[in-house]
Amino acid sequence: MGVLTRIVKTVYDEVTKPKSFVKGENFENYVRQFIFPTELYQLEHHSHDYNSNKGDYVQTSLNPDFLFSSKKNKKKFYVEAKYRSEFQEKGIERSKTYQLKRYQETNKELPVFIALGVQGKPSRPKYLFIFPLKKVKYTKLFDSVLEKYEVETDTPIEQTKLWKMLY
Repeated sequence: MGVLTRIVKTVYDEVTKPKSFVKGENFENYVRQFIFPTELYQLEHHSHDYNSNKGDYVQTSLNPDFLFSSKKNKKKFYVEAKYRSEFQEKGIERSKTYQLKRYQETNKELPVFIALGVQGKPSRPKYLFIFPLKKVKYTKLFDSVLEKYEVETDTPIEQTKLWKMLY
C-alpha cells in the first residue's frame, strides 16, 4: 500500500469513526494523562481502539480499558474508563448488564476500578468519580454512591487512596 493510500485510509477511518468511540478514546487519554500518569503508574495493557477492532476484533478488548501497576508497590489493577455527557435522574447508567458481569469476573483475579467522567468534555470532564467495582452491585449508579467517590479532575490519584477504597 502506497503512502498516499495509507494517508487517505487513515483520514477516512478517523472521519467515519462513531462519535461515541471518539468520546471514549478522548476520555481514556485524559484518564491516562491526568489521573494515572506515567510517573506513578506503569501501563501493562490498553484495550485496542475502534480502528484496530473493526476489521479483526481483539478478544482482550473485552477486558477493562487499562491494566496498570503501581510504580511504588508493583500492585496490578484494572481501570474501566466511562464518560457520560449528563447525569440522569437520581444517578447515571454506568454499563450494560453483560459488561458488569464480565468485569465482576475479572475483579476476581485483580481489582477493577471505574473512572467515570461526567459533563464538560471527555478530554476535561467537569466531574470525576473513581470507585472499586466490588462496591457496585447495579448498572445504574445512584447519587448516594457517586458522592462517596468524587475526586479532583486534574490530580493524579495516589495508589494508597485506591487500595483504601477496596476496604
